[in-house]
Amino acid sequence: MSSLYNLHKLCIAKGVSVAVAESCTSGIIASKLTTLSGSSSYFKGGIVAYQNEIKTKFLAVSQSIIDEKTEVSSDVVIQMAKSILEKFNTDFSIATSGYAGPNGGTNKNPIGTVFIAIASEVDVAVSCFIFLGNRQSIVNQASESALSLLLTEIKKQY
Repeated sequence: MSSLYNLHKLCIAKGVSVAVAESCTSGIIASKLTTLSGSSSYFKGGIVAYQNEIKTKFLAVSQSIIDEKTEVSSDVVIQMAKSILEKFNTDFSIATSGYAGPNGGTNKNPIGTVFIAIASEVDVAVSCFIFLGNRQSIVNQASESALSLLLTEIKKQY
């Protein structure tokens, strides 16, 4: 909770706005961002794009990229993050896509693989994690990591 509190304070102090495009975290990041009073001053909203159809129609993710690299890839989260940043006109965005299990995964990206992108007008930072545990644990680890990465990226720029 302390990283969330620090993120909350920093966003308010710097006047930073945030939006999310979540797949495997299915709205958990948005939920965490809004647990503290005053979050409406920086959190604009987001899209839960659980199916590829939503990623392509509403977040401008290229179907050819999904076909070539799968929906769980750095290319996909980069497109998701850039698109939500633009659509919601924010300073920063978070995008997630991964395999939370117990089904899914590939040899290259096993269950627990999560890609997280943090976008701004300046840059897009992408990280790949392989989290261990059950579905709920993987989703929680992914959401906490996304918030921590966002905090790091905001600190770099402000």
